[in-house]
Amino acid sequence: MSTPEPGPPAWPGAAPSFPGPPVAAPVTPPVAPPVAPLPPYGAAPPPAWLPRPTDGLAIAAFVVACAGVAVPVAGPVALGLGIGAQRRVRRTGAQGRGLAVAATWIGGALTALTVVALAVTVAIAVAPAGTALSSSGSATAAGDADPGSTLPWFALTDALVPGDCLAATPETYDISDGHVVDCAGGHGSEVLERLTMAEPVRADVTDPDAAYTALLDRCAGVVESLVDPAVLPPDSWADVYFVHPDQYAAGDRWAYCVLSTEPASTGSVLTGTFAAGSAAEV
Repeated sequence: MSTPEPGPPAWPGAAPSFPGPPVAAPVTPPVAPPVAPLPPYGAAPPPAWLPRPTDGLAIAAFVVACAGVAVPVAGPVALGLGIGAQRRVRRTGAQGRGLAVAATWIGGALTALTVVALAVTVAIAVAPAGTALSSSGSATAAGDADPGSTLPWFALTDALVPGDCLAATPETYDISDGHVVDCAGGHGSEVLERLTMAEPVRADVTDPDAAYTALLDRCAGVVESLVDPAVLPPDSWADVYFVHPDQYAAGDRWAYCVLSTEPASTGSVLTGTFAAGSAAEV
């Protein structure tokens, strides 16, 4: 049995020490660098040298705006698309801001034109009828009353005499558009007689009027007595232009018997030189 070797001397009062296993220093694990997020499956990031894509909404807005030049009603659509495209380009950073701005301006201008056109159309629709029918169905001056119910006010001219040839068939009640021309040249109408009215023509034109019918019959008789119907062109007619009922009540009692032809004729019925048709321009 061996005797243990004596250890190092202990200092008085010192605690005994016992050898232990060695302790390793803490090791800090390496930190990996940040990794960029991966693109969606199947997509690859665009190369840096490629330009940014042009926004599709901006393109569509510009195309609609250009089409609106021919079809102005497309203006409001182009305006809305242009505003929406500007917002989306600003949010995504895509190209196409110029197209969006152009579409907005063009769409706004076309929208304004459309509104003005609609306003004018409505104003014309609600305005009083611009023309009224004469005794032969032709038009009168603007601002007259509705021809479907009553005669507009007019003052029949007193300046014409039988034998006066007019450049064209009068289209107003008062014959204010009847221009007297030389009967030797081409003319559309001729005053044949000044008739005396026995009673006024009714202001209400919605029902047949015996006074007007009697005047037409008398005028047709004048034409038959002055010119052979065989020499008249197919498109010819007799018509009367009478004083307004108020003018009749004031003492004026005449009406003009007028022969109109189409095409224009030459010569005068009253002088016996009438010839249907004419190479001359009225």
